[in-house]
Amino acid sequence: MECDPMNSHRHRLGKELVCIEYPGVVRNPDRMMETLGGAAELSTAICAEKRRLELRFRPESIYSKPAFGDRSHKTGLVLRIKTLRKRSQPNEVEIRSLEIAGRVGLVFKFESMCDFQLLPAFRNKTTTAVECMYEQLVPKGASTTALADDGSDNVPYFLPPITFSRFDTAQMSIFKTKEILADMLGATEKERARRTKHGIYVPFNLTDPLPTEANALALETIKNRNVKEEVIEMVTKKFEERPIWTKTALKGSLQLSEEDIRYLLPSMAFYFVNGPWRGTWVRFGYDPRKLFESRYYQLLDFRIRAIGAMHDKVKVKRTQKPIRPCMRFSNPASNSRDPSKLSVNRTAGNQSDYVFSMDTLPQVRIIFYQYCDVRVPRIQQMLEKIPTPTMGGAACDEKTGWLPPRFDEQCRDILTDIVLTNFKEKKKGGEDPMASTSASEFETGDETEATTFDEDEDTDFEVGAEKFVKPALK
Repeated sequence: MECDPMNSHRHRLGKELVCIEYPGVVRNPDRMMETLGGAAELSTAICAEKRRLELRFRPESIYSKPAFGDRSHKTGLVLRIKTLRKRSQPNEVEIRSLEIAGRVGLVFKFESMCDFQLLPAFRNKTTTAVECMYEQLVPKGASTTALADDGSDNVPYFLPPITFSRFDTAQMSIFKTKEILADMLGATEKERARRTKHGIYVPFNLTDPLPTEANALALETIKNRNVKEEVIEMVTKKFEERPIWTKTALKGSLQLSEEDIRYLLPSMAFYFVNGPWRGTWVRFGYDPRKLFESRYYQLLDFRIRAIGAMHDKVKVKRTQKPIRPCMRFSNPASNSRDPSKLSVNRTAGNQSDYVFSMDTLPQVRIIFYQYCDVRVPRIQQMLEKIPTPTMGGAACDEKTGWLPPRFDEQCRDILTDIVLTNFKEKKKGGEDPMASTSASEFETGDETEATTFDEDEDTDFEVGAEKFVKPALK
């Protein structure tokens, strides 16, 4: 049929329509609208961008599990066609007129599974017939007092699950057991071995002996990694001067990067995973449980409290874990990250990351200090006044170490007062209290509060490393 320009005024290209590919033959439009929840539910699904369209084949039942229609943006036209059929030749159709009723930009398709249905049907004990108990479970027109007065009817429990399946679309994956998968993979196709630095990670207690020498594999790793001799000498000298270090303090003291010391520490010290010295590397042969002077090397966790605007000014630090691309979307632009904003854990540390002085303004909300690095005269005097064990004073405790109870709380109060005073003085002088903070250390909107603990050592210390256990007594 040729296009008639005289009928172009009948085309309604400005009318926008929504297409719903209904999974059934529609004979009653009112019944069809009822299965979709009515005009109100249909309008809500169309207007809400992330809303799926629900279709209930049994809308009168509250237990009916809906089939979900997913939206997709398409370009199409709705045509109104009038045809003419001849009685003598019913198979031949002649088009009399054709009009464009509107344009379609949004389409709902029902491609998910809808075969999960749980009916309230139970077998009658008397007749052994399966009966529907919907009227007893959801009575109509019943008063609120009738249910409480009449206790003769024992209605069975009917508790359908909230979700029937994790996925409502067909999955093509066929899962196999690990044993079968290992046999199918070749020697070159197997998963690579987990990277490890062969460190010794010790849970703290007061009875078990501590390791005195490094793992042989840790010493071999240094040779294989070609660690510089001058770096080895620098770290060795630091452990001779001070037997207990955090990785952050060691990096800041020597101005070394993560790559310089990540393989050296397991060969010179062991790692406490909990206790008063948690998150620290202790030189082999040094037992902080027996030496009173080791109280200076215990860990103090300090957190910025929500006082005024100070808590909001100090931003959260980015996580130390490497950034992984998001695999949920196919858009490569959404997965790209600025190389200048990658993890700062690979760079050399600063003194402000592990030392607290009288003019300190912490750059992160949570930071860990060793007491020897807290250069506050009042706290150092408190440490000096602790009675020695020879005078019948302090004894090493599994939770507080050589320090008395609530000692750390007193220190936190002192540090909070100092930080608040410094914050008010700089703000009063017209300076930005956080002006010295490096922009590369922060990321707006990242609510992950990182600690100075070593990420590789503090998580799952039994995997890929040696866990030190008490030797069996003979």
